[in-house]
Amino acid sequence: MGSMLSVQVPMLERIQAHASAGIGRAVIESDPKTGSSITFSYEELCSNVTAVAKIMNGLLAARPEGSPMHVAYLVNPSIAYVVVELAVWAIGAACVPLSVHSPAPELEYFCEDSEVPLVISDPDMEAKIKPVATKLQRTFAVIAPCNADGQRQYTLTPQDGASTAEASVSISLDGNALILYTSGTTGKPKGVVHTLKSLTAQYESLTEAWQWSAKDYTVHVLPLHHIHGVQNILNTALFNGAAVELIPFDPAFVLKRICSGDVTCFHAVPTIYVKFTQYLDKLDAAARNEICQGLRNSNLRYMVSGSAALPIPTMQSWAEISGHVLLERYGMTEIGMGLSNKIVGTRYPGCVGWALPQVEVSTDSEGGILIKGPLVFKEYYKREESTKKEFTEDGWFKTGDNVQIGGSPEELKQFQDYARQVEAATGRAPSDTPTDPPEQLKTIHRIMGRSSVDIIKSGGYKISALEIESVLLQHENIKECAVVGKPDETWGEKVTAVCILSSPLTIEELRKWGKERLASYKVPQELEVVEELPRNQLGKLEKKKLLDRYKQ
Repeated sequence: MGSMLSVQVPMLERIQAHASAGIGRAVIESDPKTGSSITFSYEELCSNVTAVAKIMNGLLAARPEGSPMHVAYLVNPSIAYVVVELAVWAIGAACVPLSVHSPAPELEYFCEDSEVPLVISDPDMEAKIKPVATKLQRTFAVIAPCNADGQRQYTLTPQDGASTAEASVSISLDGNALILYTSGTTGKPKGVVHTLKSLTAQYESLTEAWQWSAKDYTVHVLPLHHIHGVQNILNTALFNGAAVELIPFDPAFVLKRICSGDVTCFHAVPTIYVKFTQYLDKLDAAARNEICQGLRNSNLRYMVSGSAALPIPTMQSWAEISGHVLLERYGMTEIGMGLSNKIVGTRYPGCVGWALPQVEVSTDSEGGILIKGPLVFKEYYKREESTKKEFTEDGWFKTGDNVQIGGSPEELKQFQDYARQVEAATGRAPSDTPTDPPEQLKTIHRIMGRSSVDIIKSGGYKISALEIESVLLQHENIKECAVVGKPDETWGEKVTAVCILSSPLTIEELRKWGKERLASYKVPQELEVVEELPRNQLGKLEKKKLLDRYKQ
């Protein structure tokens, strides 16, 4: 297997151990159109990483003086993606994964901002990224299979006569290892720098909390330029010797795979569960029932929803369909995952649970979440002031999200009632869930929203837009909604509901309905009906785009 993977990179040491143990399934690449798949064992993964890392190291050794050991890659979710990522770490460099959905100007910004001397693509993405690399005068190479000597091998082919050189490998656990770009909701996207140390802490934390092991098998349908897809699923699975099946999202095919009995855990965003439901609604009763029963197979341990708020009606309808109470958690690019409902025991709709292993959680005087621990990022790349601004003097990271811890006796009772209601919807509710709120509920965390867009200051009140949204989504005429604070001379900000409707609804009707369920000052004062809401690739609402319209 070569010596490349013997270096002190915790992930690679684990992968080599899995290979030595003879674990047969590491990465599976499936095609819903043909139904075909390719499976790589951990041993095949090791040999491929070793070969590609050797070429990559030679290309980086010839980089311009002063350039960092950073590698950007535009590669579709695939075995090739995994080989590139691990090869980057094998030579002590930093990964800069790019979104296959980004337009050229965005790709150019990421490559320039991260100062990558080397850009890699697969053959499908070459036409999109190569002009960017050429314009920025970066070395460019293509990762592609070359089935030589009967062995399934990937090779990295430099383009346009790229120079190579000899260089030894140097590994630092505190050096740059992964740079992911924020969504840029408050300005230009920033490069969030994680180290091998912070990444390893994330794997260890999720392994303990979600009970990952080499027995696990997960289907992966999320983008691979985001913390959820990269860390929570792909890398945590590999760290544990589990199998990862990469599939372009197709509801019929993915549901078939989840129902097969192979899959032990599934991670997605609310939009995925909505699309599953829409697909199932088109089926006849017998076909739908077959899938509903298949989702209840005994091997499927848990299903996660994250990266965007999960409406309680969506959670309840999925419980009825699948027999699973979705596990909600809280995280962000800068910290990995910080809070989670428990893998065993009652899960609380609308809440994100408690601190994960290796995570300390606190709040500031305004109710903002503060996080500390080894899994927190190192810095925003080349942004010393921005980095400094996001930490307290005693080292807590300021997430920018507001939280409610526990609640009034009435709220805690409502949390418990919601949990029992969703459990009952599964058709297999545990018999030991108490009617009254347990003591631990006094410390549960409930996200109230981003301080910048989800906390509305109206008439002297601080109001959570997410709380109002969760109520509005229970209205039978509302399909989707976003609640924002519209600038107003009298109120400061006016509570405004921007909705996609399934049937007509007036503001008068909405206010009358809302006053029965919300404090009067939380009830929307305006209703704006739209055809669609702006969302990012993970289905998260981009409220800044809605708010920007009011500034024009």
